Amino acid sequence: MNSSDLTPDQAAIVSKSIRRLLNYLYRLKSQMEKVGFKPCEPLFRDVCEAYDAVHKLSVTLHYLSCSTGVGLSPKKSK
Repeated sequence: MNSSDLTPDQAAIVSKSIRRLLNYLYRLKSQMEKVGFKPCEPLFRDVCEAYDAVHKLSVTLHYLSCSTGVGLSPKKSK
């Protein structure tokens, strides 16, 4: 199985779950910035990296949830 085997509906379900985590990481990162965590602090860097990775996953899942895209033929639900 690979990502092209997912239906747009399946990708949308996973995307919705991932968005909750992405929102949490965004709020955590923002709060850490607000209270003065330094950019070189290992915990802050880890939170930033986690946010970036989940954001990338969120974008990938969003595009998989679309039935068509730029340069792609229409994808049908199974």
